[in-house]
Amino acid sequence: MNPWTKKRLLDVIRIAVTVAALWLVVQGVTVRDRVTLKTGDTVTGLVGADGTIADTEWLVIETPDGEVKRIPRADVALDKDGALSISYGLITAWRASAKTLLLVALAIHALVIFPQALRFQLLLSAQDIRMGYWEALKLSFAGNFLNFATPLGSNMGDVFKAYFVALHTEHKAEAVATVAVDRMVGLATLVIVVSAITAFGPAGSRLAELRPYALGIFGGGVIVMFVYLSPTIRGRLKTPAWLKRFRAFELIRRADVAVRGLTRHKAILLGAFLLTVLLQWLALGAYFTVTVALGLDARVGNVVEYYAYFYCGALVQAFPGPPQGLGTVELAYRYLLAPFGSPSQIVCAAFAIRLVVLACALPGMVVTLTGSYRPRVLAEPGLGRESTVNTT
Repeated sequence: MNPWTKKRLLDVIRIAVTVAALWLVVQGVTVRDRVTLKTGDTVTGLVGADGTIADTEWLVIETPDGEVKRIPRADVALDKDGALSISYGLITAWRASAKTLLLVALAIHALVIFPQALRFQLLLSAQDIRMGYWEALKLSFAGNFLNFATPLGSNMGDVFKAYFVALHTEHKAEAVATVAVDRMVGLATLVIVVSAITAFGPAGSRLAELRPYALGIFGGGVIVMFVYLSPTIRGRLKTPAWLKRFRAFELIRRADVAVRGLTRHKAILLGAFLLTVLLQWLALGAYFTVTVALGLDARVGNVVEYYAYFYCGALVQAFPGPPQGLGTVELAYRYLLAPFGSPSQIVCAAFAIRLVVLACALPGMVVTLTGSYRPRVLAEPGLGRESTVNTT
C-alpha cells in the first residue's frame, strides 16, 4: 500500500469514527423538551413558555404548533429519583443557561496559556536553550491556534513550535525533544492526578468504575518509563545496523539523549509538573463553570469527580482518531456525566467547552499571520546568556 492510499484510508476511518460517535452522542438528545405523563403519554414542546419553569402547581409548555398547554404537575410522571420526568431539549438548555457564567468560563480558560508558556520556557532551559517568556508565550499561542482552531490535526501546533525553536539554535534535536517532552509532561500529569482521584475515591462511587482503567494506564506508563530509562535494559538492546543508515538517525539519537538527560533536572521536572497541575485546574474551573451555567448538578461536593471525568475525556482526545476527539470526547461525556444532567444539557456543555477552548486559541491566529512567533532572543546551548537572533 503506497503512502497516499494509506493516508486516504486513515482519513476515511477517522471520518467514520467521528460520524459513528456523533450519532451515538445525539441519541436521546432532543431539540425541544419532553414531558412524560403518568398515563404514559409524552408531551413535546418548550417547558416554561410563560417564563415560569419552576411553577409549583402547573407546567406551561408550548407545543411545536404554537399551542400553549398548562399541565398539572400532579399529572407528570416521576423518574427514579422522584423528580418530574422532564427531558429538557437543546433550546431550553441554552435558554436557561447563565450567559454571564459562560463569559466567566471564557475568562478563566484564557489564563491557561500563561503557565503553559512558562512550562515550555522552563523545559527549554533544561537543554540550555534560553528563550524569553514573551517569545514562549507567542509560540504557545500560535501552537494552540494550530492545534485547536485549524483542521491540520491536533499535533500541528507541536510541529510548528518544534520547527521554529529549532530554526534558531544549532541544537535542533534538543529543541524538538523539548516540545515532545512538553506534551508528555502534560499527559503524564493528567494520568497521575486522575489515577490518584480514582484510587482514593469512595468504593461505591462511579469513580470506582474508572479505577481499573486509570490505574492500568498509569501502571503501563510506569513500565514504559522504567524500560526506557533503565541503563541495564538499554545496555542489552542493540541498535539495528539498518537503522543507523537513516539520515535522521543522528537527530533521533540526540533527541533520545536530551529526553533522558531531563531526569537530571529534577527541580525543573517538578516545576513543570506543578505548572501542569495549575493549568489543568484552571481549565477544570472553566469547564466546571460551563456545567454550572447550563444547569447540571455541579457543586463543590462533586468537583473532584468532574476533574476525573473531564480529564478522562482529555485522555480520549489524546488517542489517535478524529481531530481533537470530535465525537468521541462528547460520547465520553454523555456516559460519564449522565447522573448530572439531561442528554441535551450534557451535549450543550460539551460543545460549549469546545467553543471556550476555540475562542481562547483564536488570538494565536494574529501571532501566526503576523509572523511574530519567530523567537527574537535565544541563547545557543552552553553560552548561558541571551543572544539576539535575526528573524528577517
